Amino acid sequence: MKMKNNIKYIAIVTLTMLVAACGTSKRATDITPTGPAVTTVTSNDPIDDITATLGNWQTLQTGGNISLKAGSSFSSSIQLRMVRDQAIFISLRPVLGIEVGRLLITADSLYAIDKVHKRYIAEKVSLLTSGIPVTVSDVQDMFLGRPFVLGKGTLSQELKPQMSVQSQGNKLILNAVEAFKGYSYSFTFDKSNRIQSLSISKQESATGAYGVQYSGVRNTQAGNIAHGINASATIEKKNVELSLSYKNIEWNGNVKIDRNIPGGYTRMSARDLFSLFSN
Repeated sequence: MKMKNNIKYIAIVTLTMLVAACGTSKRATDITPTGPAVTTVTSNDPIDDITATLGNWQTLQTGGNISLKAGSSFSSSIQLRMVRDQAIFISLRPVLGIEVGRLLITADSLYAIDKVHKRYIAEKVSLLTSGIPVTVSDVQDMFLGRPFVLGKGTLSQELKPQMSVQSQGNKLILNAVEAFKGYSYSFTFDKSNRIQSLSISKQESATGAYGVQYSGVRNTQAGNIAHGINASATIEKKNVELSLSYKNIEWNGNVKIDRNIPGGYTRMSARDLFSLFSN
């Protein structure tokens, strides 16, 4: 993958993780549950058990790898840093640990920087969310494999009424009670309360609109955390697949989030951001 495409793939990372809230065309790996008839569980105990696996955390930093396919393929080592409810920072370092690009998502803004060609994108997060109340916390939970209630935070005892529970074979399915702009979403867990998938579906469609498969779920200082993510979607008629893997996660330490735009860089417009997918 040529360096000139780095900014394209930084944008793809962001749009892939937020595509459920965008107005673009979307297609996911179909993870709609199949099999025996679903039986509704009337007890709240399954949610109690799941929320009990969700530990508290304030900061995160880790190394890992990213792989993307969107016509062409791209893979890179990354550094990932998060401040809970405030910021997500991703640094792309494909060769010898040298940073070639970075992505920063904050509560109201998105920044993507191409250091090779001295270009950057700075936009309101609302550009991507189309009025759906997705938050930084929601995206962090997507990255970590933690169930959440859209716009309200990580699933908790207080948010239990926002989810219904279904049991199917050896799986538990948490369905959001409230849908947004025609989209519903659900989380699938195994009977050991480990997350398996997130599915976001258009209510009038039988197929998923967006999906994430989780793997490598381990108990950490912050509770059960997925160390592997695989997501897929269609953006501007282009199939996009994203894989992330983490290693050596460090919790609650001092984390540096670089919010500076380097001097002399050229700004790309919102139109440029979306046109990247048609090239």
